[in-house]
Amino acid sequence: MYALNLDTDNRILSACVVLPATPEDMPHVETLPEGDINDWLYVNNTYVYDPLPAPPEPEPEPSDFDRLEAQVTYTAMMTDTLLEG
Repeated sequence: MYALNLDTDNRILSACVVLPATPEDMPHVETLPEGDINDWLYVNNTYVYDPLPAPPEPEPEPSDFDRLEAQVTYTAMMTDTLLEG
C-alpha cells in the first residue's frame, strides 16, 4: 500500500510505502499510475492524467562573433558613426 503526497491542486508530488508513522490524512492506494507520477492528479479516489507543460527551450548562448558584432554596433551608435545599409 502507498501513501500519496498531494499539493493543493491534488497533483501527486510523491508516493511512499505506508509505514506506521505515515500521516493518516494522506490518501492510501494499492497501485500507482504508470509513468511520471508528477503528471497525475488524484481526484475523488481516481487518477487523472494531467501532464505538466514542457519547460520552454533555453535561449541559445550568443557566439563570440555575435558579442563582438553587438559591441561594434553599440560603439558605432554611441559615437554616431553607424553606417546605414
